[in-house]
Amino acid sequence: MADGTYADLPMKKILGFQRVMRRIPEDMRQDVLEEAGEALVGEAQVTAPIKTGNLSESHYVGDFDDGAQIIGVNTDYAMAVHETHPTKKRWFRKAIAKNFRRVIAKSIKRQLKLRGAE
Repeated sequence: MADGTYADLPMKKILGFQRVMRRIPEDMRQDVLEEAGEALVGEAQVTAPIKTGNLSESHYVGDFDDGAQIIGVNTDYAMAVHETHPTKKRWFRKAIAKNFRRVIAKSIKRQLKLRGAE
């Protein structure tokens, strides 16, 4: 691996999530993604290192061209802190990994209920 700051991603879990999303009715996917993105960012904000508050406040959910949701942290130093913080290293990734299944399941159930499912 090259020197520098990097983040590893749980690709098997990401591919599994893509398979789950393909089984959800197309008209529901965007709502599930938006709701889940907001919830996951909220979980990450709770566990983010706080010195000035700028890092925690810069967590965001954004729309991507194809309807995908992007979650992240918008500061110049976020990646460096994420990968090197002495006590909260990888807080963002850990928050997603810990809460992903619960958040997605809750969002899918809520969206189904809103559409009349019991």
